[in-house]
Amino acid sequence: MRDLSQKPFDLSHVARLPGLLVSVRDAAEALTALEAGADVIDVKEPANGSLGAAAPTTIETVVRAVARRRPVTVALGELADLGSSGPSCAAKTMTSGVLLFKIGLAGCRADRTWQKKWCEVIAEVISSHGDRNPPRPVAVAYADWEAATAPEPEAVLQAAVESGCPALLVDTWRKNGDTLFDCWEAESLRKFIEDVRRHSMRIVLAGSLRGDEVVRAASLGPDLVAVRGAACGAGRNSTICGERVRELKRLLGGQSFAGER
Repeated sequence: MRDLSQKPFDLSHVARLPGLLVSVRDAAEALTALEAGADVIDVKEPANGSLGAAAPTTIETVVRAVARRRPVTVALGELADLGSSGPSCAAKTMTSGVLLFKIGLAGCRADRTWQKKWCEVIAEVISSHGDRNPPRPVAVAYADWEAATAPEPEAVLQAAVESGCPALLVDTWRKNGDTLFDCWEAESLRKFIEDVRRHSMRIVLAGSLRGDEVVRAASLGPDLVAVRGAACGAGRNSTICGERVRELKRLLGGQSFAGER
């Protein structure tokens, strides 16, 4: 697999880190989030799980609507759910104009070949794009990795380093009301973030973060804080609300973070 480590995830448009990533399910939500100040637009289908993949046509319409005004990232689902269609399924989901893509590892802990399969999918998604700037992979470490039967975060980080991933996302697999901090003690998470930083990777924190949890996550010094439910009017399966996005931006912009860079 090609080495992507020399192609950093560019966040130069963000006036102050951490920036705000908002996950949207269609072009209308993307425009709402964009106009309210989101720094990164992420495309996924929340009804399909933590990293639920949206339809290819949805991804295309979001990319067109955003029109390069912000980076666009996408969720492609869980590696274990790709089934016999394998890498081709994920590759066909992608479209030109996507910066980063994520594939979850829930259900892969007992599979000794998970890293090989993961790398195969990554390689095919990248090679399926003939443009000069193919999408790049984001490694996903689940804070509730035991419940997800996913590889432990340290193993995901090692795989990310070996694969040249420019960024790593920490998220929760279960969307049952538990937040990131219900699953991972803050000081231990801080140390993990330091490990990620030592490998010159971007770090994104998510996991049902709201209000105080958003500020708490930001205090750990990530590059991005990622939200879905906190930006919606009535839960993660409802519609993105512009005022909620603006309030999240105010929360991030109004704090002095120990991890600010």
